[in-house]
Amino acid sequence: MRRLAVALAAFAAVTTGCMSGDGMQEKLRDATRLYNGSIRWGDADRAAQWLPAESQQAYLERFAALEDRLVIVDYEMTRLDLDRTNGVAASRARISWHTERELIVRTTHVDQLWQFHEGQFVLVDERRAGGDTLALFAEPEEDPHPFLPGLEKYREVHEVGKDNDKRSKRRRKRKDEDTTAQRRPGPGSGAMTVRP
Repeated sequence: MRRLAVALAAFAAVTTGCMSGDGMQEKLRDATRLYNGSIRWGDADRAAQWLPAESQQAYLERFAALEDRLVIVDYEMTRLDLDRTNGVAASRARISWHTERELIVRTTHVDQLWQFHEGQFVLVDERRAGGDTLALFAEPEEDPHPFLPGLEKYREVHEVGKDNDKRSKRRRKRKDEDTTAQRRPGPGSGAMTVRP
């Protein structure tokens, strides 16, 4: 009985440790699931919500050009990596599909790059990483991407990371002020105060 209690306590500590924090991992899972699920079910409008506003129209046009001929059978997330410090995530999805004309199921592997910004993940780059070519996704050699800005440009335009620099400066300033305050003698410290 004691072993069971210890095991349950250890399990609770591990699982609550994984669930605590800022929820960034959960938001990433939700973003990738909802985005890829929207593609799977042909809901381009919902999928476009995960792209930067300036990229949505071009994405919708590209999707519409394929919509009548493309049947996406399934998708599976095969990789999900998160850099919490910079709010950058990489995912890979395996998309199974066929065309209306040809019922041979093909597979395309897609690498997706996400940036956490203003409380949610935004898809900033997406390219075919392997498998069959599918016109919905950019090819690896397409540079720049046909409609997505890429990580560096998105971070620059939206000033991602600048807030972190400002916060770091404020923390350093506060720390310097605290250090200076600790060096100053306070009341009752034995220091003599001279009054005019």
